[in-house]
Amino acid sequence: MKLNVINNNHGKDSKAWFSLTPLKKYHDIQGVDTMWGLASANYMRVMDNKKTHTPYLFCDMPYWDRWNPLKQAVDPKGEYRWRVAYSNIHCNEIFDLPTDRIKHIEIKDWRTKGEYILVAPSSPTLHSFIGRPNWLQETCDMLKTKTGLPIKVRHKPRRGGKSGPAYALVPLADDLAKADCVVTSCSMVAVDALIEGIPVYSNIESSTNLVSKRPEEFGAHFRPTNRLEWLATLSYHQYSSDEFVNGMFSDVFQELYPL
Repeated sequence: MKLNVINNNHGKDSKAWFSLTPLKKYHDIQGVDTMWGLASANYMRVMDNKKTHTPYLFCDMPYWDRWNPLKQAVDPKGEYRWRVAYSNIHCNEIFDLPTDRIKHIEIKDWRTKGEYILVAPSSPTLHSFIGRPNWLQETCDMLKTKTGLPIKVRHKPRRGGKSGPAYALVPLADDLAKADCVVTSCSMVAVDALIEGIPVYSNIESSTNLVSKRPEEFGAHFRPTNRLEWLATLSYHQYSSDEFVNGMFSDVFQELYPL
C-alpha cells in the first residue's frame, strides 16, 4: 500500500496527528492522497480529486471510541479510533464484514413515536461541501410544512476553539431521549440515533446514506433491516493507531478497495 500522507503542519496536540502519524508507515509521494478533514487546502484537494475521479483517503473522527483530551488525561495509553474512508468523506457502501468489532453495541428496537424532530446540522464547511450553505434554515422551513411536531436543533458542540461531544453542554442522550426522528446533513449524531432505534433523514454524503431517507423525502419514516451489516461496515472504517501500524488496516482496505 502506498499513501501520499499530507501533513498540513498538524501539531502533536491535534487529532489529525494521531491518525496521520501511524499512516506515514505507508508514505509514498506517488501514493494515494491521504488527508485529515476538510480544513486548510484539503477542501479544494478533495473537490479536485472528486472532479478528476482521482482516488483519495479521508481521515477524521470515528463513529465511536473517540479521542478527547479528558479521556487521554485519565488514560494516556487508552485506545482511540480514527475514521478513514475511500474517495469520500464517509463510507457509502455496505460490505459483508464480520460483526466482531461491534459486539459492545446494543441495537435498540425501533421507536414508534416521539415528541419532537431533532435537527442536527453539520459544520458550515461541510454544508458548503455538499452545496447547501443554507442547509439548516432551508431544512427547518421545509419541515414546518410537513409536520406539526416541534423542531429542536442540536448544533455541533463547540467550546474554546474545540469541537465534539466532549464539549457539549447538553449530552446527546438527552436530545435523543424523546426524538421522533433525526434530520441531519452529515452529522454523526445520526449514527447514535439509528443505534437507539430512531429513524433518520440524511444527505447522500452521510455515513447513514444507505440506512436513511433524504430530508426532502420527509414523511413516513424508514426503518431499515440491515443496521447490523451497516454498523459492521462502519467498524472496519475506523482504526486505532496500532491497527494502522500492525497491518490490519492495510489488509482490510486492500481487500475492499483498489489500493
